[in-house]
Amino acid sequence: MADAFPEIKPSTRKFKMGDIPSKTYTSLSGAVFRRAFGNKKSNYTLDLTFKNIPDVNSTPQSTQSILSHYDGADGTFSSFTIPGLVFAGMNDNVTTYVQAPTSIKWRYSKPPEVQSVQSNLSTVTVSFVGELEA
Repeated sequence: MADAFPEIKPSTRKFKMGDIPSKTYTSLSGAVFRRAFGNKKSNYTLDLTFKNIPDVNSTPQSTQSILSHYDGADGTFSSFTIPGLVFAGMNDNVTTYVQAPTSIKWRYSKPPEVQSVQSNLSTVTVSFVGELEA
């Protein structure tokens, strides 16, 4: 498992709850059958955007720290935790769903996207997928 994601408060967050893996079958007569393949939710998604953050900085709040974390997580391979500061400003009731159960481990679903705004300032977008630990 990789180190925790850097403690940076995002400008925007987009979260989607996971769901129990299942398959729906429809017979020729029109009857519908559903089959669950487990009892734990999977495929939680979290998209974060960090607007106008410095490219390089001595604090963890920089484009460099996000790109370094992506490298340290072996790209989309290794899982990690997300610190509470990332959810700062969200209602506690909603945050409970995003961070709980605490056994959710996140990983990058694709490489970070960096858009240069001006010299030494960028907007960074990251996308994560979360899975429950076994």
